[in-house]
Amino acid sequence: MAINRGAGVSDREANLRTRIIYWFVKRKLGKIPHAVRIRARDPKLLELSGKMDLHIAKPESVPAVLTELAQIKVAVMVGCPF
Repeated sequence: MAINRGAGVSDREANLRTRIIYWFVKRKLGKIPHAVRIRARDPKLLELSGKMDLHIAKPESVPAVLTELAQIKVAVMVGCPF
């Protein structure tokens, strides 16, 4: 069974703001994940999710143990098998 993946915004289709965000993501991760390309369909969502990622990534914002506990709690709440 093949999974139909959503089409993300290609580099050619991206506007200037999206290209700048792509540049930062590529600089940090080495590539642009498909999830980022899909979020780029809604520029405001892309911008806000990027800000959220930057805030969460700050080492002093939340202790690592608490972050892991929150991830486990959310996975249990949504029924994620792990």
